[in-house]
Amino acid sequence: MQQYLLIFFAMAIYVSLNTIRVIMVIRGKKGIASIIAATENFIYMATFAYAIGGTGNNNIIGILIASAGYAAGVLTGSIVEKRLNMGHLIVQVIAEGNLVCLVEALRQDNYAITNWKVSGLKGDKDMLYILVKKKRYAGLEARIKELEPNAFVVMYEPKYFYGGYGN
Repeated sequence: MQQYLLIFFAMAIYVSLNTIRVIMVIRGKKGIASIIAATENFIYMATFAYAIGGTGNNNIIGILIASAGYAAGVLTGSIVEKRLNMGHLIVQVIAEGNLVCLVEALRQDNYAITNWKVSGLKGDKDMLYILVKKKRYAGLEARIKELEPNAFVVMYEPKYFYGGYGN
């Protein structure tokens, strides 16, 4: 039983590290990602060697346990990624009418905003382009909902940027 727990937790750690490594690569932190990759590979190779050869005659149970650990690692990795909350988001806000009040309120809250006029199917609109740290997104979203509840909001993660206000 102890060997199966070892296999399960080793695979869960392996997949969690894999998630973190991918995030580091996307963020441009290749040195840390390389160290994590080496650790990941060691855990993977050792675990599967043990699961296939070290669990006695019934190797299929070791492999099934490793697969369950892999699934647990996917869940754990996604939770860790959310908790790390690293990086920035681009938030686009489109709404009818003049967004001067929203722009002023968000600038007072120290958000970096670019705004311009756009036209849509039903006429002219204002569009805001906001770069925000992920840790501040919940506050930004609440403020937008408070001041412009009917706004259309799109959010995405930039791969790379430099310069600008507040960076």
